[in-house]
Amino acid sequence: MSQLLKIHQGDSTTLTETVEGLTSLEGYTAKLYIAEVDTLDGDIDGLVITYQIVNESSKLYPVGSHEFETKIFDDLDHVHTPSSGGFVVEQAIENDPS
Repeated sequence: MSQLLKIHQGDSTTLTETVEGLTSLEGYTAKLYIAEVDTLDGDIDGLVITYQIVNESSKLYPVGSHEFETKIFDDLDHVHTPSSGGFVVEQAIENDPS
């Protein structure tokens, strides 16, 4: 499923996705790949995967448009790409107001 995700530099956010087409994610690992920017591990609960982007990481994300995809895989080489698309990092006026 193609999506467009946006974040401001220095922001934190939680991304979630629900996987369709499988009955269980037991034994699977989940990753979010943001091309040339970051790779995040996902937390799996049932068929829902949660990815956390923290502000210390996003401060370092380069402003601009990037591609992303999520991958779930297991030890038997079953690989699925539940979502992919654009990942836009927007310039923040202030990265850390504290």
